[in-house]
Amino acid sequence: MLENIMHLQILLYCMAALGAIGAIVMLATHLTYRRVLRKTNGVRNLKEKWLNLWKTRDRLLRRMNLMVWIPSLLSTALLGLSLFLVTMLDLNEGLPLRYLYVGTAVPVGLLVLRAALDFAYKEELVMNSLSDYVEQVRTWVEEIPAPKKADPVLQEEVVEKITSSIRQTAATGSHFSKMLSPEEEEIMREIIREFMQ
Repeated sequence: MLENIMHLQILLYCMAALGAIGAIVMLATHLTYRRVLRKTNGVRNLKEKWLNLWKTRDRLLRRMNLMVWIPSLLSTALLGLSLFLVTMLDLNEGLPLRYLYVGTAVPVGLLVLRAALDFAYKEELVMNSLSDYVEQVRTWVEEIPAPKKADPVLQEEVVEKITSSIRQTAATGSHFSKMLSPEEEEIMREIIREFMQ
């Protein structure tokens, strides 16, 4: 049975299939992100646009990283298994170099493809949507008629609105998801109050 596996080169074909699956899923992920960017260009609500871009970007980057590492590690494991089987079965012809070529080409090829399809550089688009959202909130705050002395009730209302927006963003599982502790929320409120003065 094991000799048939080695003679039919099943492990070699499995390594090549892992590389192909990883490449196909990375291409599909890249196309999905491009489609999401195209779709969010039509969204007028800046907060919704920013949240959608962050959530989608994080999820797709994780998927892309998984499609590099899982096939690469499995391909390396299959290369090790084929080397083990050749030594265990004591085959006269040894392990063909094709195994080594495919076993190294899959991880290297997937890493190169990951770098070529990387959409982290499109963070500028996400940051632009965040700056547009912050500018919109700032404009909203500036439109509030300010009396000579800042009304503490009105100021707290504005601080609460901005804080709740940030809290909603943090709850979505984005990079800010760790900002839900009470101490950090109070620091955030102080920064917003300072910014308003």
